[in-house]
Amino acid sequence: MKKIILLFTLVFGLNIASAQVDVIKKQIGETLKGRIISVDDNVIVFTYEGQNVPYTIAKNAVEKITYGRTGQVVQTSNKIAINDQADWEKVVILDNLDKTLGLEVGQHIGSSADLANYQSGSRGSLAVERRLKTEAARLGYQFVLVTTDASSNTTAVVYKY
Repeated sequence: MKKIILLFTLVFGLNIASAQVDVIKKQIGETLKGRIISVDDNVIVFTYEGQNVPYTIAKNAVEKITYGRTGQVVQTSNKIAINDQADWEKVVILDNLDKTLGLEVGQHIGSSADLANYQSGSRGSLAVERRLKTEAARLGYQFVLVTTDASSNTTAVVYKY
């Protein structure tokens, strides 16, 4: 009888422990199980189940979070479907490398000379933005990261789920 009670207690205890695991569902369908440490405007910091090392993933790469302790489901971002160049308006221009964590990096699609008008905010900025988005859509990418380094070199790189 004691063995049955012990077995029941162990099984019940394991079910409670596993029910407290948070689940991150990525836009590509992959699930990550662990514990959410923090969530801010751009990123989610978490540890994988059974580990203590913190990892960071951009909210852009995540569809939803299911909190194990409460069962609450939080939608973090909507998936952007890019079928062809006609979907250029759906492409999102990013300005922060953190917003690309967990996304697949693509190729450079613009250099400092190409992007001079975009960064200066001149009239040509909208035309440059449209060109970047059109090129990203043509290549099948949902995001374009535009950054400027310490030497004032500006680049544009495409990212996707």
